[in-house]
Amino acid sequence: MFLTKTDFFKDMKEGAIHEISEIAVEESHDAGVRLFAPGDPANDFFLLVEGSVRISIGKSNHKEYVVQNVGEAFGWSSVVGNEVYTADAICMVPTKLLRISKTDLEKVFENHERSGRQFYLTLARQLGKRLVDMHK
Repeated sequence: MFLTKTDFFKDMKEGAIHEISEIAVEESHDAGVRLFAPGDPANDFFLLVEGSVRISIGKSNHKEYVVQNVGEAFGWSSVVGNEVYTADAICMVPTKLLRISKTDLEKVFENHERSGRQFYLTLARQLGKRLVDMHK
């Protein structure tokens, strides 16, 4: 199962993984497709299955990051309490991803609190790593 091979979900209980796999939607997009822009409602969290997505943040102090590792996550605004996305996400090549509704994910974590804690610990680690990578 794809989810168990990602950092976010590999250590979760089987029941939580099963419920998340039920709410995850696999999508395919062509190069150039914008997945979200700053100010769009932050409703979904994404995991890369294949391809690459350019994340662009800011105008005056513009930063870019390329999501290119299988299982890498983006769309974090949706799961950290933001109402809108703060970045632009554009597919650089034909891309497959999993889209997970933040509302549905929150419901899973209400029933699987330990798995929710694990998810947010992993999120914190990846946020820190990405910040360091973007400033290199």
